[in-house]
Amino acid sequence: MKLSQLISQPVAKDIEIQNICGDTRALKAGDIFVYDSKIIGKTAEFVADAFKKGAAAVIVDAAGAKSLPNYTENQRIIVLEQPMAIYSKWMRSIYPRQPAFMAGVTGTNGKTSVAWFVRELLQKTGHKSASLGTLGLHVGDEERSYGGYTTLSSDKLYLQLTALADEGITHTCMEVSSHALSLRRADDVSFNAVGFTNLSQDHMDFHGTMESYFIAKLRLFTELLAENGVAVVNVDRLGNLPAPAAAMLLNAPKQNGAKVLTVGTSNAELVVEVIDAHQQGLDLNIKFADFSKPVSMALIGRFQAENIAVALGLAMASGVGIAELTEALSKIKSVPGRMELLPTFAGKPLVVVDYAHTPDALEILLKSLRPQVKGKLWVVFGCGGNRDKAKRPLMGGIAKRLADEVVVTDDNPRDENPDDIRKEIMLAVPKAHNIGNRSKAISYVLSNASELDTVLIAGKGHETGQIVGKKVLPFSDHEEALKALRAAAS
Repeated sequence: MKLSQLISQPVAKDIEIQNICGDTRALKAGDIFVYDSKIIGKTAEFVADAFKKGAAAVIVDAAGAKSLPNYTENQRIIVLEQPMAIYSKWMRSIYPRQPAFMAGVTGTNGKTSVAWFVRELLQKTGHKSASLGTLGLHVGDEERSYGGYTTLSSDKLYLQLTALADEGITHTCMEVSSHALSLRRADDVSFNAVGFTNLSQDHMDFHGTMESYFIAKLRLFTELLAENGVAVVNVDRLGNLPAPAAAMLLNAPKQNGAKVLTVGTSNAELVVEVIDAHQQGLDLNIKFADFSKPVSMALIGRFQAENIAVALGLAMASGVGIAELTEALSKIKSVPGRMELLPTFAGKPLVVVDYAHTPDALEILLKSLRPQVKGKLWVVFGCGGNRDKAKRPLMGGIAKRLADEVVVTDDNPRDENPDDIRKEIMLAVPKAHNIGNRSKAISYVLSNASELDTVLIAGKGHETGQIVGKKVLPFSDHEEALKALRAAAS
């Protein structure tokens, strides 16, 4: 295939494509190197390395090209608005197969839970199903090795989807992050259904503005969804969007021939109504058209009803009926590290571990836990380094307003001074306990909280490492909390 055929436009020097590579470490002489400066910058460094290794050509974005010396005179440098879209197209041509039904879910929070629930629902209704995302790759009940981002890079993603199809997996749900949508990692996946959970502040270090963040998410519904596909929209969270944005989300898919299914806890086509939320879980009523049926689930937090609603909508888009899916609801497993209730110990508080690391997620969790708290509500959390700094005081303010006791600790400080990160959080919650060592913070809370108290440990969820500088040190909130509970109970 000629380069001009793949990118569908004339090029100064048309060449036969040997291979397209997005990582100079894997690049071979004769390959075309493709790079977008939005990834991590350093365009000049990577392009120089690519040419040193014998790249036949380099495709870069305009901003990245401007950092290259004499780029307008070098016919081997090709400037495209979205260079990584070419990478996606090339990898799909090499690995063209995918499961027959592909669902994608996006949103600031809830993506992981929805993808997990969709796989569980489809599996319980007799389909060979898989999920991909933050928790990795799960095929049926089996967890498999999976490296990389929430949404894999194009070279890994299409290889994985083809492998699943070849294995006989017919139904798959994957998380589609805003980074992946901006960088075109999944542009050539054929999505039969897509879901929207919510949108709140996150990743401003990458997107810059909430408008850019939303536009990235919207691509899943306007450009990646099949013409006869289904867009599942959580209407409970549309109020958080500007009116024009909410209208676009509801109407834009229809302009491309897709259907829109509204879901939520009320005032939607598919309703997952919360009858009661208690320490054992949720009592729900599922309503769609003339169908109505109660069901109980071992999930903590009223907000889980919204995730279940989106998951039901995506599963319905595959052709499974609402009655069959509702029957399967009570059998699905909870999501690791997502409102995960730890084993109880006599005389010790109720402990919940969750991945919440955004203002909106923290607020939703604390509000969901409050009705079941008999004593004090404690929260342990921090903010990651080298990430959106604006959310730090926001999360501090939410903790101050909604929790009785706040412990600010470290959470993946990366290259930043962890003391500075905690100080930025505590500008909004000055009376919080400042305990940088996360293990000691958890131990302190579980030694001081009473039997009637509830403790939320937020930010890491399923993660098993703490990023400090360039190192990933072993760490699990789940294991540290269990260790502290056993020690405090002994």
